[in-house]
Amino acid sequence: PKYSGFDLSAYLDADHAECHLDRKSTSGSVQFLGDKLVCWSTKKQNYVSISTAESEYVTVSDCCA
Repeated sequence: PKYSGFDLSAYLDADHAECHLDRKSTSGSVQFLGDKLVCWSTKKQNYVSISTAESEYVTVSDCCA
């Protein structure tokens, strides 16, 4: 197929149990179309993760949903 010239990139990160009050993790993401920022978000996750890997998995699933 012919190259359309659009590159969509997403960068994600999460911390594990950063909130000391409820031990919930925080997710963050940015999306770029080419070199332009088109979307960003940060939010506290809805439940307590038991590992850093689980926190990262939740972040990826939220971004792709």
